[in-house]
Amino acid sequence: MSENVGIIVMTHGDFGKAAMESAQLIVGQQDNYDTVSVFVVDDVEQLKQELFDKVNQLDTSNGLILFTDIVGGTPTNLASELLTREDALVVAGVNLPILLEVFTNCTKDIQSLKEIITSTYNQGLSVRTNEDMEGEDDDEYSL
Repeated sequence: MSENVGIIVMTHGDFGKAAMESAQLIVGQQDNYDTVSVFVVDDVEQLKQELFDKVNQLDTSNGLILFTDIVGGTPTNLASELLTREDALVVAGVNLPILLEVFTNCTKDIQSLKEIITSTYNQGLSVRTNEDMEGEDDDEYSL
């Protein structure tokens, strides 16, 4: 039995798989998660069954978070069918900062994770222009 919340990343194409690979590159190998890739040629009923099968293979005793890419898309619509569960969250707009925060806090309860996700999303956007770079040391952004 896992102490971690169960996680599904369901996105158009292989975006979710790539995001998980990137997250694990930073925080290390994770468990109790799976991904579902959605392609134009996929049958929606088969995708739904795949999603439900993968959820059933996870330990969701501490909750379930379903990350999707865009509101209104097939992944979000299918994931939302699992909101009949009181311990489930569907988070549309998955990005790397959110995955990192969830994986570093995955033993927390679902309500705490909801607050962490919301906070991370609100703080995670930064739009910069060349005007922001004026007067800054060039070495600050070198690898």
